[in-house]
Amino acid sequence: MHKFNITGLDPAAKEIKPASSYAILAPLDNLAIEFALHCVNLEAKSNIFVISSQIESFFESPFSNVLFDTYKQSRVHSFSFTKEIADWGIKRISHGIIKELNGYEGISNSLILLHFSTEQLQDFNDAQIEQLIVQYNQFLANTNASLLFLISGPEVANFRFLVRRLNKLFSGIVFVDNDSSMRVLEYDYWSHGTGVLSNVQYSLMVKNNRFVVEENVLEKNEPNNLKLNDEDDVWLVQNSVPEGTKLPTYYQTVKENSDLFDKGPRLTAATLVFSVTRYTDLADLGKQCFELRKNCGRWLKLVIQNVDGIIRHQDECLFLTLGVNLILYSFSEPSRLLSQIQSIQGFQFSRPLPPSVEHVLQYTENTFSKGYLPFIDFTRQVEVHSDSAVNLGVSGVLVILELLPRIDPIHPLHLFHIKREGDVFSVAENKVYLYLHACRENDVTNAIKHLFKLETSDFFAQQNVISDHFYIQQECKQLRRYYRDKNVPDLTEQLKENDSYKYVPDLTQSPKVDIGTPEFFTQTRPDAKPFIMNRR
Repeated sequence: MHKFNITGLDPAAKEIKPASSYAILAPLDNLAIEFALHCVNLEAKSNIFVISSQIESFFESPFSNVLFDTYKQSRVHSFSFTKEIADWGIKRISHGIIKELNGYEGISNSLILLHFSTEQLQDFNDAQIEQLIVQYNQFLANTNASLLFLISGPEVANFRFLVRRLNKLFSGIVFVDNDSSMRVLEYDYWSHGTGVLSNVQYSLMVKNNRFVVEENVLEKNEPNNLKLNDEDDVWLVQNSVPEGTKLPTYYQTVKENSDLFDKGPRLTAATLVFSVTRYTDLADLGKQCFELRKNCGRWLKLVIQNVDGIIRHQDECLFLTLGVNLILYSFSEPSRLLSQIQSIQGFQFSRPLPPSVEHVLQYTENTFSKGYLPFIDFTRQVEVHSDSAVNLGVSGVLVILELLPRIDPIHPLHLFHIKREGDVFSVAENKVYLYLHACRENDVTNAIKHLFKLETSDFFAQQNVISDHFYIQQECKQLRRYYRDKNVPDLTEQLKENDSYKYVPDLTQSPKVDIGTPEFFTQTRPDAKPFIMNRR
């Protein structure tokens, strides 16, 4: 019998029954594929069939080692769709898949991983998809095989509702997502040998390239009594509201963030309002919020008032990941601050909490590269940046700029001056590719104005922006396949001196400046002597 090899997962949630089909849904390809790869077991003797239009994704994953080991045992059979087959349509493709699989002697009791994107299924209505699953179930009944039907893509939420309506055809449904830098498994229901598991959620961590169920520390800290005496109490730092603001009677103030942190462990469901100024250590404040959330539970409300307006997009996402409920801004008037605090009363923190602050910060380490990269390296690095962005809940955009005719790419590339970690760019043929990390789609125009010295219209014919992480990763995979065997020039050497954006406080310290030229000669004059005026 097939099962998921995930430490800590409930035995009922591991089991995959024979002659049954299970639906695995995820917004990104790698989320569904990584989870599905955990059902490949070396101890099993049955064959494994993998069918996907992106078959390389199954073998390029960090979790693919067990698939390679099984392949050495001649038990893995992989199938990909050529461009001609991909244009056939799902109905014809599925008929061909069933016909092909029936030709294998080892199909009995096997495990089948069938991967489709939402784009491939979007032209089918409910009745057609139902007919499709009925055909596969008849095939499974004849072969006693098990099928994991993987569906991934930006429209996966709609297909989740569709699959739920077809629950009589599927033996189980799992939604795989990423929240607070952790994989989250949502079991809608799952049939196993002794019954049905339903409405269960698991948080996963990665250890030694395998998933491990993370114990939920917040559930341990839930109060036993339903009456929370301090739920209406609000504690805030003095400078989070203008001086002299009259506050309600149940509002109390402290002098600094550290005083509020010391007060927190004695509270259960109160609201704590921290303030952030230009002198605040954001990393230290994030650790304090994480410790309060971990030790006090879900009912404690943590609010950050951004007094100076210096919190950036990535900082916001980090705070929310580490247990903060709400972030307010410097333009919040006292009356608005009171109403926004009131809006979160009675609610508990619902997101999973990561195991440690370091576990979250490791995803930011992957975004330290910046500037120009050779094209193939660029596509791989963008995928890493995109994964980090998904784990942190940060936005990221891929901008494709098409050059005007007869413009040498090296000239506009010299005008790109990258200052932020995570922003990388490259060029292939007549297009410049620019990835902006921690940037919202609406901010792309302003971001490019800061990166590019001249008007983009002087060099580029058009601009295309891809903001969805699914499509960013798809674009990178397609570009890498397209340019794999092509000679794309590497302009690293020509762009080494592209550092004019760097500020040199003293020009005389620059090795490129000849200080012997006349413009660097200095003449000193004695200080003027004061003239004392006598009044007559």
